[in-house]
This record gives sequence, structure tokens and C-alpha cells, in this order.
Amino acid sequence: MNYQKPKTKFREGAASFYIVAFSTLILVVIAMSFAAVIISEVTRTSNDDLAQSAYDSALAGIEDAKLAYYNYQSCIETKATYDDQLTTGDDVNCQDIVYWMNHPNCDMVGHILGRIPKNGPGGEVLIQETKDGDNNMQQAYTCVKLDLNTSDYRTTLTSDNSTRVIQVELEDKQAQEITFARISWYSNTDGSDYQFTNVNGNNVIFPTLATKAATPPTISVGLVQTATNFALSEFDDTSYGAKAATNRGTVYLVPTGNDNVAKQDDLPDNHIGAYGRGNHSGINFITASDMVKSNDRTVKNLPYTVYCDQNGEFACSATIELPNVIQHGADSARNNDTFMFVVNVPYGQPSTDISLELCASAEANDCVKTTSSGEDGGSTEESSSTTNIATLHNVQVKIDSTGRANDLYRRIEARLDTFDTYFPYPLYALELLGNNGDSNLVKDMTVTCEYQRWGSFDPTCP
Repeated sequence: MNYQKPKTKFREGAASFYIVAFSTLILVVIAMSFAAVIISEVTRTSNDDLAQSAYDSALAGIEDAKLAYYNYQSCIETKATYDDQLTTGDDVNCQDIVYWMNHPNCDMVGHILGRIPKNGPGGEVLIQETKDGDNNMQQAYTCVKLDLNTSDYRTTLTSDNSTRVIQVELEDKQAQEITFARISWYSNTDGSDYQFTNVNGNNVIFPTLATKAATPPTISVGLVQTATNFALSEFDDTSYGAKAATNRGTVYLVPTGNDNVAKQDDLPDNHIGAYGRGNHSGINFITASDMVKSNDRTVKNLPYTVYCDQNGEFACSATIELPNVIQHGADSARNNDTFMFVVNVPYGQPSTDISLELCASAEANDCVKTTSSGEDGGSTEESSSTTNIATLHNVQVKIDSTGRANDLYRRIEARLDTFDTYFPYPLYALELLGNNGDSNLVKDMTVTCEYQRWGSFDPTCP
């Protein structure tokens, strides 16, 4: 009898089964990975779209804020005043508008423009996406505030508009109380490529327009002031000593990344170091006599080298001591109505953010801002003595706008100048227009004698 081993047919094709199973598993993993990537990109795109829409909503709030401010200005021109409460009735009048501007809240713009009922509940202002009123993303601005008082003046100087004339109006102080001006420029957001002007102990090599502009750039800061009563001839007068006085002056500030160069104060032939002068350690300091000297035609005026540490909100800053006005009879107080600064980027490039603060203090170091840690761990810039920093009133309007798209919010801040930004201030003492020598100046030019060195007469002068 022959014994035969039974055949195990059920095992046939097992290898194929494992191959198919593993292949399917791999394909599922790959498909899920692709799906995760696609879902992530779709979510990111959707969030980006919502973020942009929320930003657009905030911008719409800023545009409405401009209209609200212009309505306020129209009311001010009619000598409108306000009581400490709104008027009765549903109509919005000038008294109500002035009230809201002096009692800012999130709904003030909507109230002033009639987008939110005067006596109704507050709320957001929806933004239509089409003329039919579609609002698929539920866009709206939820809070827009206007503030007429600011702690500083901010602007951006460009090649097209390289000069800004800032007429000072103060809220909590008189012009005569202001002792220092703090100018800061070149925000870190302007760029990270620092290429300082070549400054050393022998010369100052300024960049030319044909080469890459220096970053941070050289700036000039001019002062214009008078007493309550004054004569035009007094703009040429100067007074030194304990009562340094002038009605105008302009200093040029040249940034450097070398603090040793910025400390060199004994180089009268090329530049004067402004960093740590006198007992003003840690800051760039320009004295009142420096400003007076800049209006004196009999002395050699030089640029001031400032040290920029690049660690704060602005790369560079300098504190300028303000001189007295030229005394006109018994009146020697600075006039509130003729107090202004002129800030300029001489080379017109690069675009530069500017901040100007005014301080009423006996010590320049009390006007310096210090950086402290915020609750969220970030850095917050605060004044070391808030009572010293003067509040500017109606020089700029600060607009704080929050926009929404669905459940995503964006908040932005903008500044609106309240004066003519194209004030007809001369940019040049002399300008020649034309190319290839077509506009040559045909005139004999002479210059006045000046000191050969600061404080010593030029013996060659007649």
C-alpha cells in the first residue's frame, strides 16, 4: 500500500497575497501623506486669504477714519464745541463729532459716518464685497480709534519726499518748556544691510548717488523758532555762552558703527564725535551751542558723528539740546505758533523711518527711552520718565484699526498728518537743472572769511 502526503493547496499564492497587502499599505500611506500635504496647503491658503481679507478690512477702517477726521476738521473750522455728553436726537451734528473725537471708543468712526446708529448699540461695520452686498468672508472692521495726542511724530522720508517740516503743537506743555529734541531714524524693518559712511580720524567719505547709499543714511535736523514778537533780521543773530540763543540752526548727523570714532571730539577739520559727550554717557548728544554755531557764518561747521548700536527699534538716535530764542525786548519766551523742525535726508535714499520726540527735562539722559520685557516675553519700549516726554496735539492723528474676516483678526496702526506735508520749504540754496553742461552758472561767486579752526581766527582774512 502506497502512502501519499496530502497536498496543501491552500498555501498556494500566499506570497502574492503578502505582496499585494504590503503594496496596498504603502500606497495608502503615500495617498494619506499626499492628502495631508494637500489639506495643509489648502488650510494655509485659506488662512492666508483670510489674513489678507482681515488686513483689507482694517485698511477699510483706516480709510473711514480719514473721512471721520475730515468731518471733525470741518466742524472745528466752524468753531464747534462740545459738552461732556452727546446731544439728544438721532441725528449726528458737529457737537457729537467733537465729543467722540475727545472721547475715543471703538465705535466712534461708525457713529461719525452714520454706519452705526447714534443711539443704537455699538458693533462692527460690515464691508461689502460686491455691489449686491455679498459678504462671504464676513469681513468687517470691529474697532477703529482716532487719537489726536501722540508721544512722538513719525514719518518716512523717501527720494520723492526727502524733507518734512514739522510744526509743533503741544497738549500738556508750553513751547518754552521744551529743552531737548530726540531724533531717531532707520527702523530695523527698513533693511538689515548696514553700510555706514566711511568715517575715521582723517576724513569723512560720503557716498555718492552713483554708488550704494549709506545705511543708515546721513540726516539733517533743522530748528526754526522765534519769540512772540520778532524781526526777520533776528534769524541771522546768534548768542553764545550760558544763554546760547538762535532762531534757526541745522546740524548734520553722520551714522557710524564704531563707537570709538563717534567719541572723537577733537577733530575740528573733518567731523565732531557726538557719542557720550560731557556727562551724557550712552547717548549721542548735540549741545545748544552746536545748534547756535551752525547759524554762525564766521565759524567752520562740521558734521556730527553718531554711534548706532542697531539694537533698538531704530538703528540711530541723537538728543539735541535746544537753544533759547533771540531775545526781543523783554520777551524771550519761545512762541508756541512758530516752533518747528525740518528733517531731511540729503541724499534722498534709502527710504528712512523717522521719529521725533520732545522732552521737558533738566537732564538729557532723562529723555532716553529704555527697553523692558512685556508680559508676552517681547520687548516693549517705554520712556524712563513719562512726565518728561511732551505730548503732541493734532500734529498727527494715530489711527488704531482692527479688521476681521470670519474668525481671524488683524490689527494695524497708521499715522495721518494733519498739516500740509508739501509745505513749500526750499530743498536747496542753489540748484542747476539740465544735462551735459547745458545749465552752467555764469556768475562770480565769493565766500566770507571763516575761522580756520573752531575758536581761532583765520589770519589770511582781511
